[in-house]
Amino acid sequence: MPKVKAKRQSVSLDMTAMCDVAFLLLTFFMLTAKFRPEEAVTIVPPSSISEKPLNAKDGMLTISVSNEGGVYLASDDQLGREFMLERMASRYGVAITAEMKKNYMASEIVGYPAGAMRQVLNMKPADAKKLIKGIPIDSASNELSYWVGYAKLSNPNLKIAIKGDQNSNYDVFSDIIGTLQAQNINIFQLITSPEGKPK
Repeated sequence: MPKVKAKRQSVSLDMTAMCDVAFLLLTFFMLTAKFRPEEAVTIVPPSSISEKPLNAKDGMLTISVSNEGGVYLASDDQLGREFMLERMASRYGVAITAEMKKNYMASEIVGYPAGAMRQVLNMKPADAKKLIKGIPIDSASNELSYWVGYAKLSNPNLKIAIKGDQNSNYDVFSDIIGTLQAQNINIFQLITSPEGKPK
């Protein structure tokens, strides 16, 4: 006599709870993610094979060079940024208001001559982008040396990095390195975009 097979019953899984969890996670990550801020100046660094990461444990001062030759300054040390602003303002006789300080701290870079400081800082950072042309580094008025000097005065352990566009002029790099060496800053890093090792 043939065996009678028991009818298999399909297992029914309720996926509602799993879908709820997936959408909750998706919503959480969307709401907590930070958007990359829009850069005031777009810089495409040259590529290199270096595997040494930037060491920004004690703070990083980044000097950027655009392809037009403009020099810009950024720092992740908030107390140092405030100190630099106060010193530069007192050096050039600019009275800083609370609104100007707020606009300065909200901006990501410094990229204007000290003579335009009052005008730039009275504007919101989004509106001031058109006035950001670069910090003067010529021999007549090397304002970059003051910015860097005040940054190192506020935090002597501050690391310095130079990030240049791949199409920028070498003379600008030479002037920046000369400015750093004039202040006895001989250790700095060059920022490049990563590239794979040749095979």
